[in-house]
Amino acid sequence: MSGRLSVLLLSSLLACSALSGCLGDNDTEEDVLIDLVVHYDTTNGTIQQSFIGGSQISFSGVTFTFDFARTTSDYGLETFSLLPGDGRDAITIDASESASIDVEYQLHGLYSVLLEAEDINGNTANQTVTLRVEHFIEWSEANSADPDTMEINTTPGSDNSSPKQLSIMSTVENPSITNLPGSPVTVTWELLDPDSNSKGTKTDQIVDGEEKTWNFNLNLPIEGLHDLTVNIDQGQDRININHLVEIQYAQEETSPNPYTSSETGEGNSESE
Repeated sequence: MSGRLSVLLLSSLLACSALSGCLGDNDTEEDVLIDLVVHYDTTNGTIQQSFIGGSQISFSGVTFTFDFARTTSDYGLETFSLLPGDGRDAITIDASESASIDVEYQLHGLYSVLLEAEDINGNTANQTVTLRVEHFIEWSEANSADPDTMEINTTPGSDNSSPKQLSIMSTVENPSITNLPGSPVTVTWELLDPDSNSKGTKTDQIVDGEEKTWNFNLNLPIEGLHDLTVNIDQGQDRININHLVEIQYAQEETSPNPYTSSETGEGNSESE
């Protein structure tokens, strides 16, 4: 009797396994409702800023573009969105009107950006992209007997990211004045951190008509305002100053994902 019962149970199990879902396989049958495809040509950039005589004369942030045009859905697409990763609210667009989102950054840092698509039934798909934004500053001061202090803000615009290096190339010129005798000047460069600790210094004598340069790199600068100063220690001549400063980050950005015409699915986006 027990043998016959075993045969019946085995037959029932074999029959059940041949039927879809009989053994609770519903999870394996779930399809991906949204195929999120986002193209972006670049994932790093540099803010450009210029000062003359202590006054800002130009500033340009960094703009990144994300193209959702080839994202598809089993249902109609409702929205595309981008969360910048710097505390700002998400940028959301109507998928039936546009498929491209631009986002601008005016502060350096590493940014973790969340890209998302949502369909009309509330289904979503998302991915994260890391962006690297660095900062380049040019500071010029001419004919100065009492040079201004240049403030350098190393505080990033994003949490959980810190600069890798603060790079300085500063040139001081002792310009000649036509038909007038010149004399040498002695200058001292110094970089102070936000706690007024000296992080680097150099003293040099510059003869009339010549220039000297201080190249200095500060690894892993702390957050806050650093002061770059040039002091005239000796001499009556006025000087010209040119600071080139870069705030740099580790190259941890996501690789670019540009669109190429050879990709499949061109023109199939429901948002186009």
